[in-house]
This record gives sequence, structure tokens and C-alpha cells, in this order.
Amino acid sequence: MIVSTCGFGSTGSSAVSDYLMECDNVQVLDKLEFTLATCVDGLEDLEFHLMKQNSRQGSGIAAIQRFQARMERFFPAWHARTGAAIADLKRATDEFVDAITQVKYVGLSPRIYHGGWKWLHQYVGSSLILRRIVRPLERKKIIKRNLDVYPFGEVRLSVRPPRFYEAARGFVEKILQTLGADSGKMLVLDQAFSGNNPAKSYPFFNDPMAVVVDRDPRDMYIFAKTVLLSVGRFIPTANVEDFITYYRVLREGQPYKTPDKRCLVLHFEDMVYDYEATTEKIDRFLGVRNSKRKSVFDPALSVANTNLAAKFPQFADDVAKIREALPEYLFDFQAHPAVSGSGKMFFGKSPLNRK
Repeated sequence: MIVSTCGFGSTGSSAVSDYLMECDNVQVLDKLEFTLATCVDGLEDLEFHLMKQNSRQGSGIAAIQRFQARMERFFPAWHARTGAAIADLKRATDEFVDAITQVKYVGLSPRIYHGGWKWLHQYVGSSLILRRIVRPLERKKIIKRNLDVYPFGEVRLSVRPPRFYEAARGFVEKILQTLGADSGKMLVLDQAFSGNNPAKSYPFFNDPMAVVVDRDPRDMYIFAKTVLLSVGRFIPTANVEDFITYYRVLREGQPYKTPDKRCLVLHFEDMVYDYEATTEKIDRFLGVRNSKRKSVFDPALSVANTNLAAKFPQFADDVAKIREALPEYLFDFQAHPAVSGSGKMFFGKSPLNRK
């Protein structure tokens, strides 16, 4: 079974990862966010262009090229964080791309070029080499066969390849093994699925399960402005109205709200203020047993990241606007017993997971 904790960006999904680290026969791979499926030009984008919305052959050819480039950018970070051999990661990628390629040939490619490369491709490749050199020589019968010279390059054609999903699952499994996954244990990944629609990533994983974690918008807003700062610039906080729009559109009407036997939706605050009942839900949902409770995830530490409006009165006006605009997403702190704790606010993993 492959489990992914996922959220909406700084919503506390690491609390569940930390908790599952305490469980028997569970491996938590939390040295990196495993966004292979959900990232731009990742598996979901590749699926869209090859399997769902293929625009003649060009979109699929370009999608494969972008996917290969995206993987190449992953390799150094994965190597640095896990020690995985770049050569093994590249081999797994090449084997996957070969498996979904229906025709490979040298031809004009729809590759997207940027900056100086765009100028080089347009003026040197297309205008100078093809139009002013190759084509005139072909018309004069001086060149009598195809020349595999720039701007021609390798083209991989793939339109609804029949083994796409099978090959993708095998590819993901090889990548995970290279990153150090133990096939004999339940594997827990970080952000392998998107929080608002985890089911979209399920076709790429063997026996997938998702735990989506959300967070009170007031705490998320204040946390971004006081703790995350530059790390949290994916969240618009320059004015509270933009933040409210951002928070709402990521959740409103999204598929994660539809009951799904493979998806458990929790709130970060429940992990802190209703620890026993919430962790029991996790145990039942995943069929795990925790024999080291509170050795990694301790509510007494995480409580420092909650009810921030009381700690930062300077944001009272903004908090009032959030409370009025997003009432259905608010956690009722007053309805829950206080949790004692003397820890400081922190981002990401529990301090107990950094020893």
C-alpha cells in the first residue's frame, strides 16, 4: 500500500506523516515531496496530452519532451536528499519513455525554446539552415536524401498508448525503490497526490490511499506572514482579500469533498485538540498500529502553531474579514479543551522528527 499525506500548502499534513512514523511496519519517506505525478509537466500533465486531450501528434511529442526535462531537474535534488544514483533514476525514466513511445524518428520537433535558444532555433535552425541552405540544395537536386541535421531532432510519437498506466505504475515503483522504499512495508509519501483531488493521481500508484489535511484559514494566513515569509510566497498575503480568494478557490467544489473509501480528510487542529479520536480514525482507515505514541508527533508541541489570532492581535482586522468570508472552514477553538504546551512555532516536521 502507498499512502500519501497531502494538503493545500502549509496546512499541516506533516502532522500525519509524523504520526505514521510511530506506527509498526510503516516506512515514511519524508526527505522530499514526491510530486512526480502532480508537478507541472509531471505524470498527470503527460496523461492529459497523451491519453485525454491529444491535439494531433504535436501535443504528445512536446509533452514527452517536457516530461523528460522535468525528470532531469528532479534527479540532483533526489540524489542529494536520498543518495539515489542519478544513473538509476535516468535509466528508469528512459525505460518508461521507451515503453510509451509508439514511433521514434528524426524529424521537426515542436519543442518549446526560451530566451536565446528561441532565437537560435528560429533564425539559425529554421530560417538559415532549412530555408536558405537545405531547401535550395534539395530543389537543385544537390541534396537527394533527408539530412538529420539541426533543427531536426528526435521525435517520439505517442497517441493513447495502450500500456500507458501499466508502464507508469512500473516506473513509479522503480523510482521509489531507487529512492530507498522498502516493498515489505506500507510506504508513506509526502504530497504525492494533490490535496483538492487526490484520486487524479491514483492511476499511477499501486494500491493508493490518501490522507488530506486542511487548516483553519486564520492560522494559515498568520503563519504565512509571521513564520513562512519567503518560503510561503506561494500564498498571497499582501492583502487579506487576495488570501481569502486563494483559500476559497482551492477548496470550493473540489473533488476531495466527495466521500471516497481511499481518502480520509482531516484537519490539522483535530490532530492537536482531538488527538485520541483523530488518530483512531487514521489507525482504522489505514489498518495500522501505533506502538510509540507521541514519540514523534506530540500535540503539546504542535499546539504552538494553532489559534494564532490570540497570539498576534495586530492581525485582528484581517482575521475578522477571514471569519466573515470563510465561516465553513473555521475551527471552533472554544469548543475544545485547551492543550498545554510550551513549544515554539515551527514549520514542517515535528522537532522530534529532526533528531
